[in-house]
Amino acid sequence: MAGPDAPNSALAAPAPTVIVERPPPGLARGKYPGPAWLVVLLAVLAVSIAGAFYVRRLVARRRG
Repeated sequence: MAGPDAPNSALAAPAPTVIVERPPPGLARGKYPGPAWLVVLLAVLAVSIAGAFYVRRLVARRRG
């Protein structure tokens, strides 16, 4: 068995390093980057369409 002064082969050689380049933080990431106002616009559009669908179903039920 090796003593405490014996060099460890795993520690003797420097480990290879990998430099990872990350995109800047924010919404402009991913396959289709877009500005913040576009995300807000799509959210408002989705909520508006869902609300209109709900109101239309509610009115149709009340009519009969």
